[in-house]
Amino acid sequence: MSGTAPRTAAPDGIGDEPAAWPDAAQFVRGLRPLLRRDLGLAEAWVLHPLRHEPAQALACLLGPAALLAATGGVLHTTAAIVDGRARHDPAARQWLPVLAAVFADLLACEALTTVALRGLAPADDAGALPVAATGYLIPHLVSDLLADLELVLQESGFGPDRTERRVLAALEGHRTTAGVDGRAALVAQQQLVRAPSMRAQPAAMPELFRLARPAPGVGATRCTEALLAVLPEAAAHCFGTDDGDGMATQLAQLGRRLATEQRHAHRALRAAAAADPDGAPARALADRFALVLQASAVLGVARAAAQSGEGFLGRPEWALLALRRIGRRLGLPLPVSTDSPAGASLAVWTELAERVQQRVDCDLYATRLLW
Repeated sequence: MSGTAPRTAAPDGIGDEPAAWPDAAQFVRGLRPLLRRDLGLAEAWVLHPLRHEPAQALACLLGPAALLAATGGVLHTTAAIVDGRARHDPAARQWLPVLAAVFADLLACEALTTVALRGLAPADDAGALPVAATGYLIPHLVSDLLADLELVLQESGFGPDRTERRVLAALEGHRTTAGVDGRAALVAQQQLVRAPSMRAQPAAMPELFRLARPAPGVGATRCTEALLAVLPEAAAHCFGTDDGDGMATQLAQLGRRLATEQRHAHRALRAAAAADPDGAPARALADRFALVLQASAVLGVARAAAQSGEGFLGRPEWALLALRRIGRRLGLPLPVSTDSPAGASLAVWTELAERVQQRVDCDLYATRLLW
C-alpha cells in the first residue's frame, strides 16, 4: 500500500464539543492491537491525526499508551523465549526475576496511564497534571525496560540481526516521531512543574481505579486529588488481608512510607516551582512527584481490584514488586520487612509465563491477543 495513511477521525465527542465525552481509556484499549503491533503504524494512523483534533490531552496520553503497548509486545516475545529455554536450561532461569520486574514496571506504567485516561475530561489540556506526569515518566521508565529486554535477548543468543532485536530497534527508532522520546519527556516535565497545586486534603474517588467500571471522566483536577488521596489512605488502612505470607502488610508499610514522601515532594515542588520553575531543584522534584503519582495509581488500582476480587490484579504481589522498584528509584529507606520480594517476583513471573502460554497480553486488562 502506498501513499499516506488516511486521516483517523477522533471518537464521537472528541472533535465535537456538544457530543458526549467518550471513555478515553476504552477508546485506547480498542486501539491496542494496532498500538501493540508497531509504534510507527500507531504514529501514522492514530497519533499524528489526533494531534490535529481539539483533544490535545488525549493525544498526549495516546503516545505513552502506544509506547507501553509496543513494549508489552516485546516483553511477551522475550518472555516466551525465556520460558521455553528455562524448562531445560537452568542458566536461562536467571532472567526470570528480570522479566518479572519488567512486567511489574510495565503494569505500574499502565496504571498511571490508564488512570489519567479514565479521569480525562473535555476541558483538560496537555498541561494537566496527570497528563504531564504520564508524558514525562513513561518515556524515561520504558527506556530502562527496553534496555533490560535487549540485555535478555542478547544474552539469550539473539544478535542484532535477529527479528526480535530488529523489532526492538524499530521501536526505539520510532519514539521520536511518536513523541515519546527524551525531548518530549522534557516538555512534559516543564508542564508538570508548572501544573497548579492541589489542596492539602484531597478527596478519594475509588471509582477512578475500578477498571471494569465506566470511566468517571471527572477532569484533571479531580483525578489528581483522587491520586493524592490514595497513599494517605494506605497509611490508615491495610491492603486486604494476609494469606500467611505477609505481603498485604508489607504493601501497607510501603504505602505509608510513600505517603510521607508524597507530602514532602508535593510541598517542596510547589515551593521550588514558585521560586524558579526552570531550575534544577524544580525539575528534580517533578521527577519525584511523578513517581509518587505512579505509586498512587498502582496502589489505587490494586486496592480496587482486591475489593472486587479480580484475580492477579487483586493480589498484592505485583503491586508490592512495583512499589518497591518505585521506592528504589526515589532512593527511599524502605521497610526491612519488604527487603526480600522473592515470593512476589515468582508470582509475577508465573502470571507472565501463563499469559505467554495462553496468548494473553501484558496489560492491566489481560487482553487476549488477536494475533
